[in-house]
Amino acid sequence: MFQRFLLAWDGSQVALRAFDVAIDITRRYDGELIAISIAHSPAHAETSSDREQSSQTARRYLQESFAEVRDRADRAGVAIEHHIIDDDHPARALIDHAHQNGFDLIVCGQHHSRRVGRLLLHGVVEDLVTAAIIPVLVVGEQPE
Repeated sequence: MFQRFLLAWDGSQVALRAFDVAIDITRRYDGELIAISIAHSPAHAETSSDREQSSQTARRYLQESFAEVRDRADRAGVAIEHHIIDDDHPARALIDHAHQNGFDLIVCGQHHSRRVGRLLLHGVVEDLVTAAIIPVLVVGEQPE
């Protein structure tokens, strides 16, 4: 059923929790794990030079943050690849990549709101959940 797993990686603490869950699932199903990051420019970038510089900064951060945690997968015996896609629509880019490459599950992290017990899905995660035709596993923050 599940063999190919796409991890949405943005370098955040909650993405790290999703990373650990994705490693566990990949091991259990003896599957394949690919981390995908989306480097995009903020909407307020005014010039093409600003957009390019912003995208390069995002790429550097995504590469460095992933390199810092990659050994977690190695220690668990899970091979993992990391790819960065340039796109201004992160959810759409993740969904398109998942569909074009035959992924069975998207794993992503989501921050909880500060209201007790309520998970707010907004932005990228909300778009993933509503638009993807494959299952999306949303991993929240660790309870305080």
